[in-house]
Amino acid sequence: MNQSGTVAQVSYLSSVFQLDKLSYFDMSQLPTPQLIKSATLPSQVYLPNVLEYTSRVFGLKTNPHHREAEAESYEWFATFGIHNETKLQKFFEAGFGHMTALCYPECDFAHLRVTMDFVLWLFSFDDLTDAGGLDSVQGMKRAVDVTMKVLRDPTSPPPKFKVAAMLHSYFNRMREDGSEATIRHFIDAVDFYTKAVYQQKVNRSDDRTPSIDEYIQLRRDTSAMKIAWAVLEYSLCMDLPDEVVNHPVVKELADAGNDILTWANDIYSFPIEFARGDTHNFVCVAMEHKRLDLNGAIEFVNKLTRQRLDDYVAAKAQLPSFGPGLDEQVAQYLKGIEYCVQGFIEWTFLTPRYFGNEALHVKETGVVNLMAPITLEAHVVVEA
Repeated sequence: MNQSGTVAQVSYLSSVFQLDKLSYFDMSQLPTPQLIKSATLPSQVYLPNVLEYTSRVFGLKTNPHHREAEAESYEWFATFGIHNETKLQKFFEAGFGHMTALCYPECDFAHLRVTMDFVLWLFSFDDLTDAGGLDSVQGMKRAVDVTMKVLRDPTSPPPKFKVAAMLHSYFNRMREDGSEATIRHFIDAVDFYTKAVYQQKVNRSDDRTPSIDEYIQLRRDTSAMKIAWAVLEYSLCMDLPDEVVNHPVVKELADAGNDILTWANDIYSFPIEFARGDTHNFVCVAMEHKRLDLNGAIEFVNKLTRQRLDDYVAAKAQLPSFGPGLDEQVAQYLKGIEYCVQGFIEWTFLTPRYFGNEALHVKETGVVNLMAPITLEAHVVVEA
């Protein structure tokens, strides 16, 4: 990439991740993964069109309450003071409200509003972990502990850690009308997620790339899609018993949807993640353990993603009956998973988060210019 292109990418990343300082990697000072240091990448890469084949199975729809819920949710988010005015505007420009409307298109306004708060919380927490705000294993452990304390003791005062205070706010509203089973599924899913992102931080600290099988299992939790499925239950006022959610066929469908969405995200987020030194990505894992070049690794992940779509279709054909009342809820649940998968992948090309102002061009051509390595520095102190 030429220097002007690199500067443009650096400027874009600074705006997207809302961080105060951006610089090139200093390999002598920062713990850069060995894969990053040893990889030789082309200047351009071609990304596959995942939407083309998922759209044959999954539908796409936008929630009609999008604008009203977004206005209220963004106003709520601003009250926590996580970003200054300039960075707050950049955060909102990522279009998380639109993403929520695509992923949860069938819920009413009140439930979309809480769901949108969840999404803003999730991406705030995700950016802290991915973009370097929680820059140590110890810092991550404190963040996990404070987060889980909110869920286990929701009537306690909000914590000082602003991202956890957001969780405290919307979780207590979920508790007002969410079924006991839904709330339990939500807490369990957040527990899985926080443990997984902690393990991700440990792996990065040790410069360890998990095996393919280990990564697949870990990614199902770091993706936070298990939380998203619990929020789906909440958004549609469901009351799905554990024996339904954990039924082997229903679980396979949820896992397949999770895999399709997150592996597609790994393909499309690879350029920006690799540039900032993040190797928690299926493409990186394939490069490391399959000894593939970048194009080969992308094709490997894309092929597995196609296979998981076939798995989803096959599993859905084997879905048993759970009886009157439950069958209708299960059908709604699976339809919600399908909307969420397709909606999120579609949003990838509607947001500047992954490709800056080149998102539409990437969607049309699949061609991405790889950027020079950068690092994001913004230390966050976690207080209970």
